[in-house]
Amino acid sequence: MQAQTLLFVRDTKSFATSVGNLARHLGATHASTVGVVDGLVARGLLRREADPRDRRSTLLRLTDAGRRAADRLERWGHLLGEALAALPVEERGTLERGLGAVIWALRAAGHLEVAEPCRGCAHFRENAAPGSPEPHRCNLLQAFLSEEEARKYCPDFTPAEA
Repeated sequence: MQAQTLLFVRDTKSFATSVGNLARHLGATHASTVGVVDGLVARGLLRREADPRDRRSTLLRLTDAGRRAADRLERWGHLLGEALAALPVEERGTLERGLGAVIWALRAAGHLEVAEPCRGCAHFRENAAPGSPEPHRCNLLQAFLSEEEARKYCPDFTPAEA
């Protein structure tokens, strides 16, 4: 859960890195999630920051050491990709369909939250303020977003109708 926590904080929009959102992402209780966060804070990989929008809420931030650790974890994913590439195409397809079915069953049962970046979200307006440092807009949050923030995962993602 520690690795998932570091990647969640790195890859999730800065305003959505609350302990509650992390707990939903992990499929864990709030109490066990706080335990994971406490351990990462003690190791100097995470820090807590008051949410400027709601002082009752705490947001999680990576320290420099936490960012380096998360980046090392990302490289581990390439090893998995190489191992999967060694499987015959037919077996990879079967594995992908099977894992997809498991993920969607867990999501439908409310045990898994699937978050996505902004593009493809019903609330996203690309290039609403051209030329500004935050050109994109989230109509749900009533906020403008930088390109970097628009690429991060958001727990409020709502698929746009096709």
